[in-house]
Amino acid sequence: MENTFFAPAERDSDKNIKSVFESLDQSDYIKTFINALPEVVAILNKERQIVFGNDALLKFLGIVDKDTLLGLRPGEAVKCINSELTEGGCGTSKNCKYCGAVNAILESQRSMEKVTKECRITSNKDGKNEYLDLRVTSSPFMFKNTYYSILSIDDISDAKRRRMLEKIFFHDVINIAGGLKGITDILVATPNDYGKEEYIKLVNKMGGELLEEIMSQRALTFAEKGNLQPELTSISTIKMLKETVYYLSHHTNSQSKNIFIEDDAASIIIVAAEVLLKRVLINMLKNALDASKKGEDVKLNCKEDGDFVIFSVHNNLYMPVNVQAQIFQRSFSTKGDGHGLGTYSMKLLTEQYLKGKVSFTSSPENGTEFFVRIPKK
Repeated sequence: MENTFFAPAERDSDKNIKSVFESLDQSDYIKTFINALPEVVAILNKERQIVFGNDALLKFLGIVDKDTLLGLRPGEAVKCINSELTEGGCGTSKNCKYCGAVNAILESQRSMEKVTKECRITSNKDGKNEYLDLRVTSSPFMFKNTYYSILSIDDISDAKRRRMLEKIFFHDVINIAGGLKGITDILVATPNDYGKEEYIKLVNKMGGELLEEIMSQRALTFAEKGNLQPELTSISTIKMLKETVYYLSHHTNSQSKNIFIEDDAASIIIVAAEVLLKRVLINMLKNALDASKKGEDVKLNCKEDGDFVIFSVHNNLYMPVNVQAQIFQRSFSTKGDGHGLGTYSMKLLTEQYLKGKVSFTSSPENGTEFFVRIPKK
């Protein structure tokens, strides 16, 4: 028996799987029925292995030969990064506890009823991560006195992404625009020039924030499509940290919280995409502020590491294990619907465009610290 952290790891033999496939393939009724369905459909044995699939499944996976799918579990077929963490494969890693697909299959097998769940999958194809939001439905199905599971998959990635982008974008833009309106109302109502200079500076700052918010959402859209063309410039690491702090200095979540840059932060010049790096650092700081209580410290730092530089943001909150397992998945959030792009965009922009890595540590004793490691040039 193979070790597993969640679902059973045992598999059926290749001989038995091939035999089941041939029996299903000889049934014109089953082939006609599942190929008539617009959804991606796979038939699974009790070990959660694929024994049959429709044409939509082959198209979804970008393969031609059904034989290459036989015996694979769903996560292995879509190249989910968690399916490679343990020898048992899909469903057996610690992170699989929070997967909607394997939970839907297991629950359906236990209850013998149809179960539908949403799941987020990070798929690695040819060394490039692809982020999927799926709605999966597992239903019991009897064939020749043996129960199988019919797994239908609906790719809701585009719809969820658009909905999230719209909510986040409109929320942030309306907040900034509302602040601008309030300040301009004060300016209009002020009878003389007394005190206007500070308000004018605020208007200028918030106007810059509004433009940056629009540009960042545009950059994220292009980044997901692979069409982003980052512009490289020379950047001072300390200046970048200071601008990040200043950008969020009037943010709602920064009130009554202590934001500071560590005294030993490295001050060096690097060559990188300034707009993208600043967006990553802003998201890091935003998340830290969201997780902090009034009066708590949020610390920013920067260290040299050979040919690399490591930016970091620390807060006192410990992230539970289930949050740590899903933190970089698109649309995952502990803050409810309409959130979830912050850490996802950090990873996307850093690893695909800044040529770096995003990581974190989290413990009850030391809180949480996110790291962005990028090359100096």
